[in-house]
Amino acid sequence: MFGLLLSAALAQAAPEPVTPGGTAPEQVLACLDAKGNLRITRVACTCAQEQTVTVYEMKGGERVPVTLKVKVASLMTTTAEVPARYVEAYTADGKPVAAEKLATLLAKERSVLLALDGKKVDPFHLELYKEGTIVLVPPANLIPAGGHAGYYGGPHGEVVPTPRPEELKKPEDPKKPPQEERDRNRPR
Repeated sequence: MFGLLLSAALAQAAPEPVTPGGTAPEQVLACLDAKGNLRITRVACTCAQEQTVTVYEMKGGERVPVTLKVKVASLMTTTAEVPARYVEAYTADGKPVAAEKLATLLAKERSVLLALDGKKVDPFHLELYKEGTIVLVPPANLIPAGGHAGYYGGPHGEVVPTPRPEELKKPEDPKKPPQEERDRNRPR
């Protein structure tokens, strides 16, 4: 009998793994002013690097150099203001938050979750948050993902402006010889 139950249990198909859809929300600070504008503030790490620094300390009456490794992180604060009427709000358990209630809840700045892609967050991403956590869904790309609002890390860790599309070098036609060769062979 036990063998029959065991084989029946093993014969059942394993449950399908849960695959979340969409983008996970980000934690931000938000508040709503008296004019109905929602201010969303996000802090993101734009660059983290390790540097070597030499300091001196006294050992046995002598000043001795000591090498330290120091971790340096650059943070970028991005603040966006948008009229609250263009932002959907609900709680982590999926219940919508009325505009009047949101005004009360965000009278003072507080932590909330933000959907960066402008779409309602997949419930899978919200399972670990407590009931009542506010989730805001503003227009897509209000705050760029990754914290690089128009900037990226340069080769030495500095923050430099992202090139505009017209500044990017267009790929050359593979059928044509490289520009340098065309310049050399041009009649003068």
